[in-house]
Amino acid sequence: MKTILSLIFILTFSTPFLSHAKINTTGISIGKKVILQSKILNEERPISIFIPDTVKDDQPLYVIYLLDGVEHFHTASGVIKSLVDYEQIPNAMLVGIDTTHRVRDYLPKVQGEPKTEFQTFVKNKWPEAGQTDNFLKFVSDELMPYINSNYSTNGYNTLIGHSNAGTLALYTLVNQPELFNNYIAISPNSWWSDEELKNNIIKYTKNPKGAQELFISVASEGARFYTGVLNTLVNLEQQTPSQLTWEYKHYPAFTHMGTILPALSDSLIHLFRDLIFKVTDEHGKFSDVSLITGYYQALNDKYGFDVKIPQDVFVEFAHNQQKFGNTAKAIATLKRFTRDYPNAAYSHMRLSQGYTANKQFKEAVTSMKHALELAKKNSRDPLLIDALQDMVKKAQANL
Repeated sequence: MKTILSLIFILTFSTPFLSHAKINTTGISIGKKVILQSKILNEERPISIFIPDTVKDDQPLYVIYLLDGVEHFHTASGVIKSLVDYEQIPNAMLVGIDTTHRVRDYLPKVQGEPKTEFQTFVKNKWPEAGQTDNFLKFVSDELMPYINSNYSTNGYNTLIGHSNAGTLALYTLVNQPELFNNYIAISPNSWWSDEELKNNIIKYTKNPKGAQELFISVASEGARFYTGVLNTLVNLEQQTPSQLTWEYKHYPAFTHMGTILPALSDSLIHLFRDLIFKVTDEHGKFSDVSLITGYYQALNDKYGFDVKIPQDVFVEFAHNQQKFGNTAKAIATLKRFTRDYPNAAYSHMRLSQGYTANKQFKEAVTSMKHALELAKKNSRDPLLIDALQDMVKKAQANL
């Protein structure tokens, strides 16, 4: 009985306190929306823009253009933030193009009489379809100039399209390949007949304009989605365009819409699969830091923009050098780490540990103190600052 009375007392008298508790709420915004007045399309086109907050204002960005921006912007922005933050892809910005009329903008024009059942359906249902060239003119002549003039871009561009928008990605690849460096077609809607598809890829093969990379995927849709992607791959294998490299992935466990998340992540990582240098024991035994700096210089030449050496590559490379007793080489690697990341407490902390391993205790104290100063300056987690303070004391104890 006492227990029941106590419970009634708690519920009765605690409720007012809970109801009057002060709660502060703030909104969370991701990216921003701009409205472009397109003279080419004669309409307003909403554009969503996202730049990860870890990217500094003066750092050049490669641009990822996303079709169907309303549907996929938040998914794509989350993926891109994660991949940029953890150095799986270079610094990038996302440009989501809101859809106003999908079949008009994304599906190619029917040439002559319809050659497939789907072409017949579209021509009868949406006679205004097939204005893809006009839409691409908006992208090339209005949208891209706006982005390049208002943001620090490096001229390297990727196009992402899903379903009908994936069809547009393939159409752009074979008709205006130079518009983008990379094309990601996620479950593209099978549009062309077999003969049209073959002729388009032959035309693309015979007229190389730069070099492109394609990531194409299909989910569990079956039917013409699966057949269309396989026919595309067969024709690519038969024609082997020298200017194109491609990757195919099947997602049988995902639905047509559910495939967006894994395909986005996999495709963007694949495009920059060489960004993470694979450190081996042989490198630790025999190589110095010039091996990785030379490797990333070659990547700069390949991509046409500066690619920073990821922090983990420096750390793993130095660790392997230390493992085989090459402490002097490890220190040179870690010094280069601090040069590339001068404002990162992590780089100076690692250099301090390298000095300690080489019994250069005075230098170790100096570097660890600098790491602590940077952590305080950058308002890092108090737990990190506390840990660095302990590391400074430990380094000083070695003097």
